[in-house]
Amino acid sequence: MATREHRRKAAAQTGIYLAVVAGIVVFINLLSAGAYVRVDTTKNERYTLSKGSGSLVQTLKGPLQVDAYVNTKLPKLKVFVQELTDLLKSYERSGGGKFKYTLIEPDTDELRKEAEEAGLQPMAMGDQGEGGGDQIAIAQGYLGLVLKYGSEKEVIPQ
Repeated sequence: MATREHRRKAAAQTGIYLAVVAGIVVFINLLSAGAYVRVDTTKNERYTLSKGSGSLVQTLKGPLQVDAYVNTKLPKLKVFVQELTDLLKSYERSGGGKFKYTLIEPDTDELRKEAEEAGLQPMAMGDQGEGGGDQIAIAQGYLGLVLKYGSEKEVIPQ
């Protein structure tokens, strides 16, 4: 009888501990919502926006809009798009409201037409197939940046 009572008490305490830990985890997640911070531990600070770049964006007289046309159909492209997104977010944070960006994946006829009207051309992109070896995966899409500042527009096609 003492063993059964001991087990029941231990199970109740374990349940309480798990509920407390879960509550703490949920509370921390709620506090950190939207507070994503990326720490750059590379030797040459590859993922850190230079002070000069951040200052340059802050000195803009008007807003700079960047439309990033991307393709995430291949694994390497997904990684590239994530790194590009992180860089654009860094500019946006440094820009004090003067830098905005939009990611556009032209996967409809309307968006493909918009990309071409902006000055981009479709291109074939390749990546090693998921099985490795001799397989290669190819996707066609758009990859480029359209920068708009006042009445000016500049296109970086690839």
